[in-house]
Amino acid sequence: MRGRDTGERSKGRWTVFGLSSLLFILSQFYRVSNAIIAPDLQKDLELSAEKLGLLSAAFFYAFALVQVPLGIALDRLGGRRTMTLLSLVGAGGALLFATAHSFGTAFAGRALLGLGMAGNLMGSMKLLTRWFSPREFATLSGLMLAMGTLGNMLAATPLAAAKEMIGWRGSFAMLGLFTAAVAFCFFALVRERPSGEDQPGAPDPTPGPSWREALTTLCRNANYWIISLGTFFRYGTFVAIQGLWIGPYMIQQLRMSPIAAGNLLLLLNTGLILGSPLGGWLSDRVFRSRKKVIVLGLAMMVLVLSALGTGWGETGTAVLPVLLFAFGLFGSFGIVMYAHIKELMPPEMSGTALTGINLFTMLGGAAMLQGLGWVVDHVVAVGERTGPDYHPAFLICAGGTALALLGYLFATDTRP
Repeated sequence: MRGRDTGERSKGRWTVFGLSSLLFILSQFYRVSNAIIAPDLQKDLELSAEKLGLLSAAFFYAFALVQVPLGIALDRLGGRRTMTLLSLVGAGGALLFATAHSFGTAFAGRALLGLGMAGNLMGSMKLLTRWFSPREFATLSGLMLAMGTLGNMLAATPLAAAKEMIGWRGSFAMLGLFTAAVAFCFFALVRERPSGEDQPGAPDPTPGPSWREALTTLCRNANYWIISLGTFFRYGTFVAIQGLWIGPYMIQQLRMSPIAAGNLLLLLNTGLILGSPLGGWLSDRVFRSRKKVIVLGLAMMVLVLSALGTGWGETGTAVLPVLLFAFGLFGSFGIVMYAHIKELMPPEMSGTALTGINLFTMLGGAAMLQGLGWVVDHVVAVGERTGPDYHPAFLICAGGTALALLGYLFATDTRP
């Protein structure tokens, strides 16, 4: 009987991991999906470049604003219920976006998508803490982040192919229906905790602290602010460069073709895929330290960004590929920050702690995207952009990441 229970638990936890990963892949897809359909959006909705940027930012801002109440919901309702409800909201957002014929409607659809996808990573982390041991957590969370990169890839060539066949509206309508189907499967198959631990699928039997007490405890912990600073600059820098500015830099300064630039971006994403589980494995098995792995990742990011900012990446044909691969590899070590904050806070506050960190993660992405855009607009002459003018943006990223690195030296370490 015991062996049977063990087998059922093993099967159950991989069901949790698999369906949680699928929802996270959808979140990553929706996050970057506007890039490939941008010309269609501008044409069909009559959008200026400024409005197109605001439309894309709607996802990030809605995602960020819901993080604190999301953490409370995860601690009180559990990951299963919270993720299912929000994913259905996201499905509705995709359908609304698909039927939009005005900026306002499209903006509302993107905002609902951001709201609906906001719980998929943090809710998954909450579930992983129940189904996997602390020694497995960082490795599994890194693997989930790596799998999420599939969403980025699906939002490129596959979405372009789907758009050619059924249009961007048809593509998002189908995706909305698929998201709803996954949400229903998630609710039906996933349980909050293994069957031997209280009632499956139920929220915590012992009420946790009130939301005021949880926020007060979190905000009074110096480590929370250190990790928040780290994730703000780490993710903000990463998404701003990976998602936007490295492309114009390569095409306009280095005179690469879009295909050649795309190949190097693929190399960066390969580093991301490999680095996410590697960082977790190093943290869990090799260094047995959260802080050391995070400091290593931040330090390597500073070196890469400094090289890009000083033009060193342009000194040889093999240099830039190595730099971009290293940027993806070491930049993804930041996923260990989630394991770090989880272990520094009481178990009943894990949801609040994780979403509190994710708030600054998403704010960093929005702020750095807009901030570097301001820098580029003010240092590049209107009409034609030249490569050296992108260097200040890279150096600003290096400075911010160095500040995060300096702060992290004072963080309390934890061991799996």
